Amino acid sequence: MYTKNIKEKKYMALTPIKKNSTLKEQAYEQIRQAINTNALKPGTFLTEEQLSSMLSISRTPIRSALQQLVYEKLLSQDATGHIYVSKITEKNVTDASRVRIALECMALDCAEFPIPAEKLAHIDEIYHEQVDLVKNNPTDNLGFAELDKLFHCAIAACCDNSSLIEFIQSINNVMVRMNVLSGTLSNNRLDALEEHAQIIRYLKSSQKEFAKLSLNEHLKKVETRMLQRDSVTE
Repeated sequence: MYTKNIKEKKYMALTPIKKNSTLKEQAYEQIRQAINTNALKPGTFLTEEQLSSMLSISRTPIRSALQQLVYEKLLSQDATGHIYVSKITEKNVTDASRVRIALECMALDCAEFPIPAEKLAHIDEIYHEQVDLVKNNPTDNLGFAELDKLFHCAIAACCDNSSLIEFIQSINNVMVRMNVLSGTLSNNRLDALEEHAQIIRYLKSSQKEFAKLSLNEHLKKVETRMLQRDSVTE
């Protein structure tokens, strides 16, 4: 019945876990990376037994990692309890985007202006890493998407609400995969960079309302770009 189960020899993106750090976190990162790079394709069923064998760790940290990925919507669970890689649908994109817009704009609204210099410097640094990546490695979609996540999480970190920041980090983990698999970033990187630059200008000049408006418009444009891609199903 479950013909899309992973086969050990096919998915060498997963390598045995090193024992010098948290096993659950390492398992989570490896599985997330395999999902985001499409090594684990939408609809692929995953089992604790197979992943435990491939990563050379017990099933307990695997189970915790899978639960986290289900929570973040990168994995789904059917009525019988089987876990599989989530598909990207128009509803997925719309739902995630609306939550992202609400949370990120809320975080900026909660932030104290002027933004501290060290936080602005961190946001600026991530932006310039994105610029450099586009110049030096223009085909690295995953790298750009990961930096995009860091950029938005750095903006969220301007507010003093750890729970809100955690939710934003979680939704941006989902957006990394949507950005990569939808192909959105392949053709719209320069647009995204210009939109990021505009947000930074408003943050630096302490124009809070314009910064919120600019962020809101940017995130809506990202949603529109994703929905225009053929890889997003109805």
